[in-house]
Amino acid sequence: MNGRGSVTRIGLASLAVSASLALLVSGCTDAIYPAVHDMPTARPNTTLTPDEVKQATDNLILERDHLSTETQAAAPPGAPANPTANAVPAPNKPASAAQTAQTQTAGANPKP
Repeated sequence: MNGRGSVTRIGLASLAVSASLALLVSGCTDAIYPAVHDMPTARPNTTLTPDEVKQATDNLILERDHLSTETQAAAPPGAPANPTANAVPAPNKPASAAQTAQTQTAGANPKP
């Protein structure tokens, strides 16, 4: 055997290993992306009755009130119940010249 034959065998072996790995990797990608036509089963098209809607609404209101009570109980003493109640109001903007003129003419007494 000459040196050239061993290089070819190593080349062929690496090519075979590379091809095998490529086939294995391409086979794994099917699990990541589902087939185009794999659709979930259809859901039943039932709507809530008015009684079920009222019960769900009542449950949501009850839960909201419960959470509100818990939040108020957890607040430190002396804290306002409404955090925006003690907010500082924004300063008044100065009136524009047109607004000032309109206010002055509106309050003027018309001549007879």
